[in-house]
Amino acid sequence: MKLFGVALLFSGINLMGLSGLEKVLIFLAYNGDIHQIQAILDLTPTYIWGITNFTFGFGLVLFIIGVGVFLKQIKTKNGEIST
Repeated sequence: MKLFGVALLFSGINLMGLSGLEKVLIFLAYNGDIHQIQAILDLTPTYIWGITNFTFGFGLVLFIIGVGVFLKQIKTKNGEIST
């Protein structure tokens, strides 16, 4: 349980990075010929684009929870919060 906050933090970072990689792969699927994001959004089905947004959102939530748990563990360890 000591590293639970750190594990959530890194899991969130990995998921946010994965969503960026997914978006890059979608762009490369069109051979990189598209120069406007709106054209990519129009050509990509909404459910596929939704997966990348969900991955980023879930990663962001894990990152925020991980920061909160990590900071709480640090405060508890320093004796500022006694439970």
